[in-house]
Amino acid sequence: MDFRKLLAKNSTIDIESCLPYGLIVVTSEGMISWVNEQFLKDMEVQRDIVITSHIDIFFEDGFESVKKSAENGIKTFIRRESTKENFEITAREIEYGYVVDIRKNSAQPSNIGINTPRSNIENVNKNNLILKIANDIKSPIQSIIGFSQALLDGLGGNINEKQEKYTRIINKNSEELLYLTEKFTELAKSEMGLIDKDYKVLDIANLVQASVKFIEQLHKDQGIEIKMEIDPAIRKTFQADENGIKIVIQNILEAVLRYMEMGSISVVLSVPSSSILESASLNNGVLISIICNGFSMSDSELNSVFNPYSEESVSKRFIARSMALTSVKNILNSMSGHIWIKSEILKDTTFNILIPIHERD
Repeated sequence: MDFRKLLAKNSTIDIESCLPYGLIVVTSEGMISWVNEQFLKDMEVQRDIVITSHIDIFFEDGFESVKKSAENGIKTFIRRESTKENFEITAREIEYGYVVDIRKNSAQPSNIGINTPRSNIENVNKNNLILKIANDIKSPIQSIIGFSQALLDGLGGNINEKQEKYTRIINKNSEELLYLTEKFTELAKSEMGLIDKDYKVLDIANLVQASVKFIEQLHKDQGIEIKMEIDPAIRKTFQADENGIKIVIQNILEAVLRYMEMGSISVVLSVPSSSILESASLNNGVLISIICNGFSMSDSELNSVFNPYSEESVSKRFIARSMALTSVKNILNSMSGHIWIKSEILKDTTFNILIPIHERD
C-alpha cells in the first residue's frame, strides 16, 4: 500500500476505517506529523498533544527503533515510558520520513494465554514482578557463591574434609540457583521485547566462533570438544542483531553443556536449502546447526521445550533449559528467524537456527 498517495489524496478517513492497528508518520527529524484514530485510542491521548511532538517523548529510543526497523526491514519493539507498555513496530522509509505500523502489546508470546488486553496486562505485570524478584535475590546468591568460594580457597582459615564437602555443595547449588534466576530474568525480558538489540554489519563466522570460545572456556573442565565447520559458500557479512545472535548461540550451548557429561559438539554454518527458505518465507539466510553427540531429548521434552509453563517442566534441570531455549525462540522471532530441534534417543540432538539476511533497499 502506498501511503504517500493515500495521504496526498486526503484519504485519512478511509485509511483509519481500514486499519485495525495504529499508524503514524514520523518526519526525518523524528517529529510525529500524522496519526490515525487507532493510535490515539491505544495511547489514550489527544491528537493535538501528539502532532508535532517528537516520538522519543512517548517511547524509549523510539526514533532509533523506527530507523533500525526501516533500515533492516524487520519488526522491532519499543517501550512507552509513562505506562511501561510494549509496542511492536514495523517502519518503512518514505520521501519525507517514515510510515510506522504500531501495534499494542503484541510482544507477548502465544503460549502464555489468549491474547486479550486483560491477559496482556497480566503478562506484563507478571514479567515485571519476575524481574523485580530476580534482581532482588541475585545479590544474596552472589554473596553466598563468593563467600563459599573464599572458604574453599582457604581465605577463612583451614577447614576439615567434612566442612569442605558441605561448602562445595553450597557453592554448586548456589551457582545453579543463580543460573536459574538469570534465565528467569532473560525469559521475562525476551517476552517483553526488552533484550538489547545491536544491529550492525557483522561477520557471522567470527561472531559464532567468539560465542563458542566464550562458552568453551567456561566449561573447559568438562573436556567436551566443540568443533566448527563453515561452508565457504555462506554469505559471511551482513547486517543483523549481533547481541541477539550471541545470546542465541551461547544459550543453546550453555543449556546443553550444563547437563552433558560426555560426548562432543559440532557447530556447522551452511547455506539453507531453498525448501527451508521457502517455508520460512525468506529469500536469504544462514543456517547454524549445533549437533550435540551424546545428548538426547525425549519426545515429551521436545513437545514442551519452548514452554517453561508446561506441566512437563517440573524438574529444575528441565525448567532451566526450557527457559533458556524459550528466550532463544523469542529473540529469533524478533528478528524473523527460526529454530527447530531434532533428537534421536541415546544418540544426538541437533539445534537448527535460521538467521535471516534482509537485503537493504
